[in-house]
Amino acid sequence: MSTKRFTPENIKELKQDEVFVFGSNIQGEHVGGAALFANKVLKAEMGCGFGFCDFACKTYAIPTCIRVWGGTLKPFRTTKPFDSVSQIKPFVDAFISDAKHYTDKTFYVTKIGCGIAGFEISEVAELFRPCLEMDNVVLPKEFVKWLLYPMVIKGLAERGLKNVDVNDAMGFVMAWIDDEDDFTLDELLDDYKLKVNGVPCVAYVSTVRKAYKMD
Repeated sequence: MSTKRFTPENIKELKQDEVFVFGSNIQGEHVGGAALFANKVLKAEMGCGFGFCDFACKTYAIPTCIRVWGGTLKPFRTTKPFDSVSQIKPFVDAFISDAKHYTDKTFYVTKIGCGIAGFEISEVAELFRPCLEMDNVVLPKEFVKWLLYPMVIKGLAERGLKNVDVNDAMGFVMAWIDDEDDFTLDELLDDYKLKVNGVPCVAYVSTVRKAYKMD
């Protein structure tokens, strides 16, 4: 991943070739979170818990949990997360395969599994690592942060900055994500070596760029 593209926080509508990728229960009961939005606004069909969920192929479900009956005297439906992210992985792998096939579509992945299902962002994000190299898959900022920091550590080491720790790398990635300038991560890594060599963490990239006359 070189340029900055992230799934918007609040998607209101989609263009013809765009797809909303959301977390669902395996039964396709779209009763909360992004799944409810997919059903009510984008017409994802009830009963579809995986794959394209509408005739126009605007929604794509990835299951992260199941719906079960709870209670005794008065039974009710409730949501039970999958036991681990390893159960989500086959569905994510299948999604990636579909995205590679439908290159004419842009897939906006939401923070699947991190809401009602309750998994950690770091756990789920790793499943989507191959998507960093795919032009037609857009990930949430939170996923990108976790996926890029090891690459930043490696990139800085290759440019002569050794022993950069995880927190510094995280700060570096978030500074790149939040900065308004449309420069690539590789460009920032190069600037980091050439212009701010020795600074352990770039907290506010715009300020540093101006201070070192990078603009």
